[in-house]
Amino acid sequence: MKKITLMIALVSLLTLGTKDVNAQRFGNTPQDSVECLMNNSLYKEFYKQKAYADAYEPWKKVLEICPKYHINTYLQGYNILVNMYNSAAPADKETYFNEMLHMFDKWGEFDGEVWNATARKAEWYEKCKPNEKEKIYNLYKEAKEIADKNNSVLDQQFCAKYLKATIDYLVAIKANNEQMSVLFDVYDYASESMEQLLTQSSNELDEATQKNDTKAMTKLQKEVDNTRSNIATVERLIEPFASCEKIVPIYQDRFNSNPNDLELLKKITTNMERKGCTSEELFLNATENLHKLEPTPKTASLMGQMLIGRGQYAEAIKYLEEAEKTAPETSVKTKSALALANALLKTKNYSAAREAARRAVNYDKSYAGKASVLIANMYLASPGREAAWAAYDEAARAKSLDPSVANDAQRIMNAAHSRFPLKQDIFFEGKSVGAGVGVGGWIGGSTTIRTRD
Repeated sequence: MKKITLMIALVSLLTLGTKDVNAQRFGNTPQDSVECLMNNSLYKEFYKQKAYADAYEPWKKVLEICPKYHINTYLQGYNILVNMYNSAAPADKETYFNEMLHMFDKWGEFDGEVWNATARKAEWYEKCKPNEKEKIYNLYKEAKEIADKNNSVLDQQFCAKYLKATIDYLVAIKANNEQMSVLFDVYDYASESMEQLLTQSSNELDEATQKNDTKAMTKLQKEVDNTRSNIATVERLIEPFASCEKIVPIYQDRFNSNPNDLELLKKITTNMERKGCTSEELFLNATENLHKLEPTPKTASLMGQMLIGRGQYAEAIKYLEEAEKTAPETSVKTKSALALANALLKTKNYSAAREAARRAVNYDKSYAGKASVLIANMYLASPGREAAWAAYDEAARAKSLDPSVANDAQRIMNAAHSRFPLKQDIFFEGKSVGAGVGVGGWIGGSTTIRTRD
């Protein structure tokens, strides 16, 4: 039956090719077009039946005759070559390994994204030759450099893999502190690339939600979830190397030798900010030097965060207000507004702190969870059981919005729950559990009556 189906398909293709022989749509000659269509149809029939060994030869002809025919040549070709490699005798595996590398080159020519094609080579080495740590690392590094030259970035899955390859390589060579600084360059690249993607996807998701475009909402929610997952992977990878106690020695000697090196100062402040090391003396000194040498809204934002670390909240507020107001970049405005909310929270100016947190979300929807945690802390710091109920609500909202803040949100929920009244207290007041109730004071709004027993 399979052979009959294939023969019918081939006869149809040959007939089509004869009629369209002068069209020359695929390949370099009219004959190429005929052979391209015929072999494409042939390999696809085998591919559908998972007869990869039979699909291999006609697929290979499509790749060579008409490499720009269709993306499936590469997507399906990858599966064909993986199967051929896995089932090959040890002596033949290298042939299929090299054919995969060749296909990646063609893939880069097909879509113009040579950087991702190079990253796929690194990924292929990881699968087949995982011990070649330096080769894998250098391929990812090359891919990133090609992307830079083309004003682009690696696909997000490769950002995470680049970081892992860097860690594996540095561990393999038993890197010293100076060599380990490369790790944080890659971490910064991966984090920034994915944070920008998350911002874009989150804001587009918000627009689609407002329009009730369910198709776009489903697609964008998947993108947001996928990016959050990759960001979480990056954070898990860097965690063993990213405590403040480990970051400081990596940069301290270099800072001592070159305290006015702009590029070094930018690396120190960026990576220490990312990992919450803003109260470390190195961060404080590097931030001050950077702001003196090249004052920008971003350095003003860093100054504000540095002053929060020192407990100088009034001074921090001035810098953060300036940064939020003047920064052209959404990322700087967002981080400044969120830091400002934190500084205002420390000074117990809760209403203004909440407004700053909400502005951060207006700039970037992906910060909604972090903002809700701050707001929940403001409510928790306010007296009264209504404030505790409101804090619980806001923390639960944060937990549902952003898995990365789940632990902080749960801590707030537990603290708020401990302040809930007992059932007997509610009963004697003539009120009912589950009933709605207004929240007075600066918090406003409404919440639900709950008890702790």
